[in-house]
Amino acid sequence: MFANESLIFRTICITTGRLFGLFIFFLASLAAQSFKSHALTAEPIEADKIFLNGTIITVDDSQPIVGAVAVYQGKILSVGSESAVNKHRGDETDIIDLKGNTLLPGFIDIHTHPILSAMMAETADISGFSHKNEAEVIASIKAAVASKDKGEWVVAFGWDPAILRGLNKPTLAQLDDWAPNNPLFIISQTLHSAFANSLALKKAGVTKDTPDPDGGYFEKDANGELTGLIIEVNAMARFTNATPKFPISAYVYLLTKQFEEYAKAGYTTIVAPGLQTLFPDAIESFREVAEHETSPVRTFIYPTLKDFDESVFSRIQGNSQFKVMGPKLWIDGSPYAGGMAMSTPYLTNDFVQNTLGINAGSRGHLNFSDQELNTLVTKFHKQGWQIAAHIQGERAAKQFLDTVDAAQKAFPRNDARHRMEHVALVTDEQFERAKGLGVTPSFYMDHIYYYGDALTEVIVGPERAQRYMAINSAKAAGHHVTIHTDTPSSPLGVLRAMHIAVTRTSRSGKYQLGPQEAISKEDAIKAVTIDAAWQIFEQDTRGSIEVGKLADFTVVSENLLDIEAAAWPKVQIVDTYIGGERVQQRSWSWRKISLMTQAVWGMLFD
Repeated sequence: MFANESLIFRTICITTGRLFGLFIFFLASLAAQSFKSHALTAEPIEADKIFLNGTIITVDDSQPIVGAVAVYQGKILSVGSESAVNKHRGDETDIIDLKGNTLLPGFIDIHTHPILSAMMAETADISGFSHKNEAEVIASIKAAVASKDKGEWVVAFGWDPAILRGLNKPTLAQLDDWAPNNPLFIISQTLHSAFANSLALKKAGVTKDTPDPDGGYFEKDANGELTGLIIEVNAMARFTNATPKFPISAYVYLLTKQFEEYAKAGYTTIVAPGLQTLFPDAIESFREVAEHETSPVRTFIYPTLKDFDESVFSRIQGNSQFKVMGPKLWIDGSPYAGGMAMSTPYLTNDFVQNTLGINAGSRGHLNFSDQELNTLVTKFHKQGWQIAAHIQGERAAKQFLDTVDAAQKAFPRNDARHRMEHVALVTDEQFERAKGLGVTPSFYMDHIYYYGDALTEVIVGPERAQRYMAINSAKAAGHHVTIHTDTPSSPLGVLRAMHIAVTRTSRSGKYQLGPQEAISKEDAIKAVTIDAAWQIFEQDTRGSIEVGKLADFTVVSENLLDIEAAAWPKVQIVDTYIGGERVQQRSWSWRKISLMTQAVWGMLFD
């Protein structure tokens, strides 16, 4: 009897369980059908803005050209035909008429120097971009001296004998003659060398017995006397540190103005490898400007080695406006100051030895020993930072890749994405090796444009000039290639830099340096949008016009794909948008007025 009761009990339990399961399944089915029905009948989200009536280049290979874009709460809501996007049009939607202009993802300046640019804008301009010969340069220096009171510092920026080939290296006596009563500091266009007169040397505390800093030196003649020539960043820092400092509000004001210059040039994101503390609390001031609600650009930085305090920066998680990526290392120096660490020497001629002051037989120099660099790279790699490394010559590339290789073997990381900056003479084989190590290159294409003639004729010769900035070789090796202007080393001009990558023609038109290294117009656009975003780990947030990404846009006056690349420098930057909001270009704002007032007050009373 009890066995039968047990069997009946089990049967009841099993049947009840099955009925309960069917009931749950029935409820779930009803819920799913209800959700599906609601999804089919729900009204589309009403867009804050819709952009139309122009060409929209998305940099999205699945739909490269579209008719309209909708934006909601700072992000891209819909991309496609005008009729498809208009489904998100409501009574409150703001319609942005492009008026036949072209909308692209916001341009990214992947390598620039905002603090230097802000400060150099306040110096005497002596550049080859605005002067025709040596006489004009010297006249500008003397005019700057005449405008100062006795004893005041005179700082001039833009000395460039590679562009103005008749510009001769000044002697200390000439420097003293130009400014007999003022400390005079002349900074080269490359920012890797300078000249100082006797008063400037005295103010900076530099004598013939002063030890040379790491990676730089104070040139001396055969008798051991100073010549006034200062080579490389660490040596130049003695002089920038000696110049007068102003209230912090003055520097914040200058940075605010400089950020606006980037927006005017078409950028929505800027990246600063080598951010320097050229004034007290420089990085804190920079962050204040970058994170201010009125900032017209988003910012990523790589502080210099001496300024990189990982204990501080590791606590800065970063946001869409400001982020610390890692340290900047200078592996070698400038091609035009004798610092490019090449496998073979500079040419031997009067220009190289006497005008540029590079010793015969020089192959440039490395700023670190192998052991020093290995220690640094391993340290920052292990800590998880992305390293940005200044590299011009083949020897510099080899040294850096060797150290990355060792660091990866000791502390493997799947996607460190360390960077090589400028990469003037990096070889095809080194690009292949870099790809295998996950190291990514960025190209300073203005070398081809502004210095192509001098490189070909007197600095490295035609053979090496033909493979200078081998951007197509890097692309063939599988790299995400990017383009930068290294401002203030070159003037802002993203479309100029892009067109050089496509045409590879020097400014004079005399030379086309390495036509085999030209890239397509489409790839040049990607180099300042999606590939630049990828290089800073932001390919999912910006760089293309796709649903869910930030609504950061650049508007230009022509369809870049429909005109010759040679015409790109003449195309106008019409507008930029950050998070779908148009960046206002105003000469003055309440913020700038407030900062200027604080600066004046500080200079008068502090």
